[in-house]
Amino acid sequence: MSLTLPQRLALVKWLTDNIARVRKDDLLPEATAEMPPGSRMPIMFGGRHAGFASMPKPSTSASVTDEARLLAWTRANYPEKIRETVEVDLSDEDLIPFLEQHFPSAVKHGERVDQHWVSDICGALKDPGHYITSTGEKLTEVPGITVSESTPSPRVNLTPDAGAIIAAAWRGGDIPVAEFLALPAGGEDQ
Repeated sequence: MSLTLPQRLALVKWLTDNIARVRKDDLLPEATAEMPPGSRMPIMFGGRHAGFASMPKPSTSASVTDEARLLAWTRANYPEKIRETVEVDLSDEDLIPFLEQHFPSAVKHGERVDQHWVSDICGALKDPGHYITSTGEKLTEVPGITVSESTPSPRVNLTPDAGAIIAAAWRGGDIPVAEFLALPAGGEDQ
Protein backbone atom coordinates (compact mmCIF):
# COMPACT_ATOMS: atom_id res chain seq x y z
CA MET A 1 0.00 0.00 0.00
CA SER A 2 1.36 3.36 -1.02
CA LEU A 3 0.90 6.59 0.96
CA THR A 4 -0.85 9.54 -0.64
CA LEU A 5 0.95 12.86 -0.93
CA PRO A 6 -1.04 14.40 1.97
CA GLN A 7 -0.23 11.33 4.12
CA ARG A 8 3.48 11.61 3.31
CA LEU A 9 3.43 15.34 4.10
CA ALA A 10 1.67 14.64 7.42
CA LEU A 11 4.13 11.88 8.27
CA VAL A 12 7.15 14.08 7.51
CA LYS A 13 5.64 16.89 9.61
CA TRP A 14 4.97 14.54 12.52
CA LEU A 15 8.46 13.02 12.33
CA THR A 16 10.10 16.47 12.06
CA ASP A 17 8.21 17.74 15.11
CA ASN A 18 9.06 14.62 17.13
CA ILE A 19 12.72 14.69 16.16
CA ALA A 20 12.91 18.37 17.18
CA ARG A 21 11.25 17.49 20.51
CA VAL A 22 13.66 14.60 21.14
CA ARG A 23 16.64 16.86 20.37
CA LYS A 24 15.43 19.66 22.64
CA ASP A 25 14.01 17.67 25.56
CA ASP A 26 16.28 14.62 25.61
CA LEU A 27 19.46 14.87 23.53
CA LEU A 28 20.60 18.42 24.38
CA PRO A 29 20.32 17.98 28.18
CA GLU A 30 21.99 14.56 27.93
CA ALA A 31 24.81 15.94 25.76
CA THR A 32 25.33 18.88 28.12
CA ALA A 33 25.61 16.45 31.06
CA GLU A 34 27.86 13.90 29.36
CA MET A 35 30.04 15.88 26.94
CA PRO A 36 32.46 18.34 28.49
CA PRO A 37 32.97 21.59 26.56
CA GLY A 38 35.74 21.10 24.01
CA SER A 39 35.18 17.34 23.69
CA ARG A 40 35.06 15.49 20.38
CA MET A 41 33.75 11.94 20.05
CA PRO A 42 33.74 9.60 17.06
CA ILE A 43 30.40 8.39 15.68
CA MET A 44 30.42 4.70 14.82
CA PHE A 45 27.72 2.52 13.24
CA GLY A 46 28.40 -1.17 12.67
CA GLY A 47 32.09 -0.63 13.36
CA ARG A 48 32.34 2.03 10.65
CA HIS A 49 33.24 5.66 11.26
CA ALA A 50 30.40 8.02 10.26
CA GLY A 51 31.63 11.31 11.72
CA PHE A 52 32.25 13.19 14.95
CA ALA A 53 30.04 14.67 17.66
CA SER A 54 31.59 17.61 19.47
CA MET A 55 30.63 20.01 22.22
CA PRO A 56 32.11 23.44 21.59
CA LYS A 57 33.35 25.57 24.42
CA PRO A 58 30.98 28.39 25.40
CA SER A 59 31.79 31.65 23.70
CA THR A 60 31.68 35.04 25.39
CA SER A 61 30.56 38.25 23.71
CA ALA A 62 30.34 41.86 24.80
CA SER A 63 28.27 44.45 23.00
CA VAL A 64 26.64 47.81 23.55
CA THR A 65 23.00 47.17 24.42
CA ASP A 66 22.07 50.59 25.84
CA GLU A 67 23.85 53.46 24.09
CA ALA A 68 22.18 56.14 26.21
CA ARG A 69 23.26 54.46 29.45
CA LEU A 70 26.82 53.99 28.15
CA LEU A 71 26.94 57.64 27.06
CA ALA A 72 25.71 58.87 30.47
CA TRP A 73 28.23 56.70 32.33
CA THR A 74 31.06 57.77 30.03
CA ARG A 75 30.11 61.44 30.36
CA ALA A 76 30.22 61.12 34.17
CA ASN A 77 33.40 59.02 34.40
CA TYR A 78 35.46 59.48 31.23
CA PRO A 79 34.34 62.71 29.53
CA GLU A 80 37.50 62.73 27.40
CA LYS A 81 36.08 59.68 25.60
CA ILE A 82 33.01 61.61 24.41
CA ARG A 83 33.05 62.73 20.79
CA GLU A 84 30.85 65.56 19.58
CA THR A 85 28.75 64.57 16.62
CA VAL A 86 27.10 66.59 13.93
CA GLU A 87 24.53 64.89 11.78
CA VAL A 88 22.53 66.02 8.82
CA ASP A 89 19.51 64.19 7.53
CA LEU A 90 21.29 64.19 4.16
CA SER A 91 24.41 62.11 3.63
CA ASP A 92 26.67 64.80 2.13
CA GLU A 93 29.17 65.97 4.77
CA ASP A 94 30.08 69.06 2.69
CA LEU A 95 26.63 70.44 3.39
CA ILE A 96 27.11 70.71 7.18
CA PRO A 97 28.84 74.14 7.25
CA PHE A 98 26.38 75.52 4.72
CA LEU A 99 23.37 74.16 6.59
CA GLU A 100 24.65 75.33 9.99
CA GLN A 101 24.71 78.87 8.62
CA HIS A 102 21.61 78.86 6.40
CA PHE A 103 19.39 76.07 7.74
CA PRO A 104 20.46 75.23 11.31
CA SER A 105 17.34 73.16 12.10
CA ALA A 106 18.53 70.53 9.59
CA VAL A 107 21.73 69.95 11.59
CA LYS A 108 21.68 67.66 14.61
CA HIS A 109 24.37 68.13 17.24
CA GLY A 110 24.97 65.33 19.69
CA GLU A 111 27.48 63.16 21.46
CA ARG A 112 28.63 59.59 21.30
CA VAL A 113 31.27 57.52 22.98
CA ASP A 114 34.52 57.05 21.06
CA GLN A 115 33.88 53.88 19.06
CA HIS A 116 37.51 52.68 19.24
CA TRP A 117 37.36 52.91 23.05
CA VAL A 118 34.05 51.00 23.09
CA SER A 119 35.60 48.33 20.92
CA ASP A 120 38.58 48.07 23.30
CA ILE A 121 36.28 47.80 26.32
CA CYS A 122 34.07 45.16 24.68
CA GLY A 123 37.12 43.12 23.69
CA ALA A 124 38.61 43.31 27.18
CA LEU A 125 35.34 42.49 28.95
CA LYS A 126 35.00 39.48 26.66
CA ASP A 127 38.54 38.28 27.35
CA PRO A 128 40.14 38.46 29.95
CA GLY A 129 36.89 39.65 31.58
CA HIS A 130 37.95 43.12 32.68
CA TYR A 131 39.17 46.46 31.30
CA ILE A 132 41.98 48.43 32.91
CA THR A 133 41.54 52.19 32.45
CA SER A 134 44.40 54.63 31.90
CA THR A 135 44.16 55.49 35.61
CA GLY A 136 44.51 51.82 36.60
CA GLU A 137 40.86 51.22 37.50
CA LYS A 138 39.77 47.63 36.81
CA LEU A 139 36.30 47.54 35.25
CA THR A 140 34.41 44.26 35.19
CA GLU A 141 31.09 45.91 34.29
CA VAL A 142 30.30 48.97 32.21
CA PRO A 143 26.78 50.44 32.10
CA GLY A 144 25.26 49.99 28.66
CA ILE A 145 27.54 47.07 27.72
CA THR A 146 26.31 43.51 28.15
CA VAL A 147 28.64 40.54 28.41
CA SER A 148 27.02 37.21 27.67
CA GLU A 149 28.15 33.64 27.36
CA SER A 150 26.61 31.23 24.91
CA THR A 151 25.24 27.87 25.93
CA PRO A 152 27.12 25.29 23.91
CA SER A 153 25.10 22.95 21.75
CA PRO A 154 26.53 19.74 20.33
CA ARG A 155 27.65 19.68 16.73
CA VAL A 156 27.69 16.72 14.42
CA ASN A 157 30.01 16.51 11.43
CA LEU A 158 29.34 13.52 9.20
CA THR A 159 31.79 11.85 6.85
CA PRO A 160 30.95 11.91 3.13
CA ASP A 161 29.83 8.27 3.29
CA ALA A 162 27.81 8.62 6.53
CA GLY A 163 24.51 8.22 4.67
CA ALA A 164 25.51 4.80 3.36
CA ILE A 165 26.89 3.77 6.76
CA ILE A 166 23.71 4.84 8.59
CA ALA A 167 21.48 3.23 5.95
CA ALA A 168 23.33 -0.07 6.30
CA ALA A 169 23.04 0.07 10.10
CA TRP A 170 19.33 0.89 9.78
CA ARG A 171 18.70 -2.01 7.37
CA GLY A 172 20.74 -4.27 9.65
CA GLY A 173 18.49 -3.48 12.61
CA ASP A 174 21.25 -1.68 14.54
CA ILE A 175 19.27 1.56 14.86
CA PRO A 176 16.08 1.27 16.96
CA VAL A 177 14.32 4.30 15.47
CA ALA A 178 11.00 3.73 17.28
CA GLU A 179 12.82 3.54 20.64
CA PHE A 180 14.87 6.63 19.79
CA LEU A 181 11.79 8.70 18.96
CA ALA A 182 9.79 7.12 21.82
CA LEU A 183 6.92 6.77 19.42
CA PRO A 184 3.58 6.34 21.18
CA ALA A 185 1.94 2.93 20.96
CA GLY A 186 -1.68 2.49 19.94
CA GLY A 187 -3.97 5.51 19.87
CA GLU A 188 -1.86 7.91 21.99
CA ASP A 189 -1.62 11.45 20.67
CA GLN A 190 1.67 13.24 20.51
